Amino acid sequence: MSSKPARPKPAAHPQRRLHEWRKYSISAGFVLLWLLGLLVIYRDAQQMAASTETKIRKEMGIETRAMADTLAGMLERTYLTIKTISLLPAVRATAPHNRASAEEDVVEQGYFSGDDATIIQQLYNHIASDIEVSEIYLVYDGFAPEQGQVPFLMYDEVLLERIDLAKEAHPTHEADEPEEYEAAEYAEYVRQLDHLRRHAPLLPAEAPQGIAAVTSALLRTCDNSQYTSLAEGDERDSHGLLLSVPIYDQSSKAFKGLVTAVLRANVLEAALLGWPRLPITALDRAILARHRTDLQSPAAEYVLENRTTGDRIMDRRSTSLPRLLAGQEQAAIHLEQSVSLPYASDWRLHRYKTAADLDRAIAPIQREMWQRLGLLSLLLAALGLAVERVFAVQRRSTRTLTQMANYDALTGLPNRRLVAEHLANALDRQPSASSQYAVLMIDLDDFKEVNDSLGHQVGDRLLIEVAQRFVESLRASDWLLQLHTGAEPLEANASMVGRLGGDEFLVLLPEQPCLEQVLGIAERLQASLRAPIVLGQEQIYVHASIGIALYPEHGRDGPLLLRSADAAMYLAKRQGRGQTVVFQQDLDDTSRQRLQLLTDLHSALALHQFTLHYQPELNLANGQIDCVEALLRWQHPTLGLIYPAHFIALLEQSGLVLEVGQWVLESACRQLKAWQDSHSPIKQLCVNVSVKQLAQAGFVESLQNTIRDAGIAPEALTLELTESMLMQHPEANVRLLQEMRKTGVKVALDDFGTGYSSLSYLRQLPLDVLKIDRSFVIDTGTPQGLAICHTITALAQRLGLKVIAEGIESAEQFCNMHAVGSDWMQGYLIARPLPAEQIAPFARSFDWHAFKVDNDLLEHSPEWLPRPRCTPSPS
Repeated sequence: MSSKPARPKPAAHPQRRLHEWRKYSISAGFVLLWLLGLLVIYRDAQQMAASTETKIRKEMGIETRAMADTLAGMLERTYLTIKTISLLPAVRATAPHNRASAEEDVVEQGYFSGDDATIIQQLYNHIASDIEVSEIYLVYDGFAPEQGQVPFLMYDEVLLERIDLAKEAHPTHEADEPEEYEAAEYAEYVRQLDHLRRHAPLLPAEAPQGIAAVTSALLRTCDNSQYTSLAEGDERDSHGLLLSVPIYDQSSKAFKGLVTAVLRANVLEAALLGWPRLPITALDRAILARHRTDLQSPAAEYVLENRTTGDRIMDRRSTSLPRLLAGQEQAAIHLEQSVSLPYASDWRLHRYKTAADLDRAIAPIQREMWQRLGLLSLLLAALGLAVERVFAVQRRSTRTLTQMANYDALTGLPNRRLVAEHLANALDRQPSASSQYAVLMIDLDDFKEVNDSLGHQVGDRLLIEVAQRFVESLRASDWLLQLHTGAEPLEANASMVGRLGGDEFLVLLPEQPCLEQVLGIAERLQASLRAPIVLGQEQIYVHASIGIALYPEHGRDGPLLLRSADAAMYLAKRQGRGQTVVFQQDLDDTSRQRLQLLTDLHSALALHQFTLHYQPELNLANGQIDCVEALLRWQHPTLGLIYPAHFIALLEQSGLVLEVGQWVLESACRQLKAWQDSHSPIKQLCVNVSVKQLAQAGFVESLQNTIRDAGIAPEALTLELTESMLMQHPEANVRLLQEMRKTGVKVALDDFGTGYSSLSYLRQLPLDVLKIDRSFVIDTGTPQGLAICHTITALAQRLGLKVIAEGIESAEQFCNMHAVGSDWMQGYLIARPLPAEQIAPFARSFDWHAFKVDNDLLEHSPEWLPRPRCTPSPS
């Protein structure tokens, strides 16, 4: 805050004078409302009628769009099913042969295999059970019905079953059943084949997208699934449309036929009514009764129209729709909605409402409105005095609630909501170009330790003292102290100290001439905490991390400025205690990237985006690859393969490390069992374990269950723990490792030498394997580095531990680590991490002799020694 003199408190604010007059105007306002209510009853009724009509129109629009989506879904799902059939290899690869007669069996003739026919049958069954598609035909080019040819395949088992059930429900005489009429349907196939041959001769480059489709006009089909009696049948129930897509040859990609679906008109009519089917047969009526369908419901107002063919489908019960379509009657409301399809835009859905129907809908609403307005007019006068008292109580409550809603109950400072509102109002006033608006985000360092060690009461008193010091350090004037009462409105250009929650504070500084001025204020805030805070018998030293963001450089609105200040504050915390950091753009980019990864991590496991790679380890005792280390990888859908270094810390931060770690352990153990069952050389498996997994209650029991479920021996599993992780709580971790060792599982200390652990703890740790970190392996090219590795190996051997050298990338490093006594080698020289399916072949094909030759290594019996150029430097 600048060193400007304190602003004088205004003598009287206009809003206060308005508040004084407001309490006298309530009674007069009720009288005025009573008089106005009597005068405008008629006008209000008319407005309500208009509003009701608008509402009806809006609801009709919503319902019409929903119905259009339903119809589009039916047509699109039918299209997708027949398109899927047309793209099946069996359909595209088979010879374009139409059946000479219905008796010709395509499977027995060898045109399709039984499995291929079953796949198409299942696709038909699926769509037929969903949309009641009657039949699906495959018709190849050259179809000649006049020669007795019939479609190549006819999938109608669901149709036949439905006919049989209909006959059982309503028996008919054979002579009374309608004959199948195929002429119009077969003629339409010839027309559609000619159309597709001319307009879609080749498979589109963007396939499976862009596959054409052709729709017939309504015609009489040979489908009798919805009527079984000439006496009771309706001619309209024999009509339907044929929706077809082209078939393209597998090799030449040229047009050679079509797949068509027969969709009955009464199926679309039932959809317009919202019924599962029309009540054609006794079976249909029984099904509708089970669905509790009201057959006496008003006729549907929809008309489905194909603008290309001129066909219209509507509720056959309606008497008004034919008059409206013929122009004999004018509709009060007419809505039109396109039926969006991926292959055509010919279909339109119309919705009509007659004037009589609209009047019936509005009449009761108008009567109810008159009654309500009349009652309101009578009650206003009687309730005037009572409401005045209620408002008096409400005003007092509002002042109390405003104080509670805008100010922190503990410190009395403005809370998050009020700070954000004040910041937005200040930025709306467009600060002058000669000055900057600064936002300081403050977080107390190690405040959690105070709560945990001294209790929350002490922590609350500490926060109160910190808040007072911040206000005093900014030399707050009387007007700032009045923010605690809520009696006066805030000035947009006023500085503010607020508490966001927990141990987070926010300082708003308007009209700052330069960054140096803001940094000086931040230093005053830091200085206010240097003196210890005395709370009873406790003397506490407090430090704070401060992030600074400036308007307009770091954000042109309140949320962006707060986010920038927050990002700078978190960087300050990572730099140590009591630090101040000014926002930079790369901080925001990094924060967004981390937030995006953290968000994606929560669904990565459920979406099966994690995978395991395995890095082989060479056993120098037998020259074989008999052990691998499981390494976690994240196959991100947009960022590609992400390595653990970029997301393990986020797993720890989010708490997902327990769930993901258990998945890694279970997956790796199952994979080891698979290798063992296939007699692979892989006998051992190493898995990394986090400290949170190790410290989890019941970890040892869970580990035993995992090993038992996988069916592997405990001795085949080695759990790797980092040195720095074990040294966080060495005594507790020693006890945990001892319990884990009792199960038979081996324990490896990973990255040894990087955590500065005590040798006394190393002696106490129940270990089996010591892994020498890659940084030490790289240094073996120097006498000092080689001496360190020699010392580590000798120490491990004295403690009875096996040694694995990791990060071996060159023949020189291999020679050096072999010379110092490593038992296993691991690194890119031997192999990079591989997917599970490549590990067993690699281990079987690994040739120890060829490896030494390929890498210029020599073997001398009985002990292998490297060539002179690989001889390690003397320690």
